[in-house]
Amino acid sequence: MSLIDAYCVDTITILRWNGQTSWGEPESGTEIAVKGYVDWKTRLVRDSKGEQVMSAVMVYLPLKIERSGYLGRKLMHEDRIWLPDESFDRAIIEIRRPKDFSHAHLEVYLA
Repeated sequence: MSLIDAYCVDTITILRWNGQTSWGEPESGTEIAVKGYVDWKTRLVRDSKGEQVMSAVMVYLPLKIERSGYLGRKLMHEDRIWLPDESFDRAIIEIRRPKDFSHAHLEVYLA
């Protein structure tokens, strides 16, 4: 067990992006429930286009979610995230992979 696992107390659902239909609509994705930590704090971050936007929430996720038992690939901006006690999914603005070897994790900034 890594150090980040001790802080992962929130159940977070990742809606895995499975591509698009011939009409350009997103395919229905697979729901994957993982443990993470939700940090409700407003931050200024850069989106995938390089523009500065406000993020109201950041989620810490253990790097192990990218293994075959979970996503089976790296987390992508097209994936969506449902937070506890919310009835809608959130878009991913930025995904950071800090260079900390003691407890590998992802910092995911959401809209």
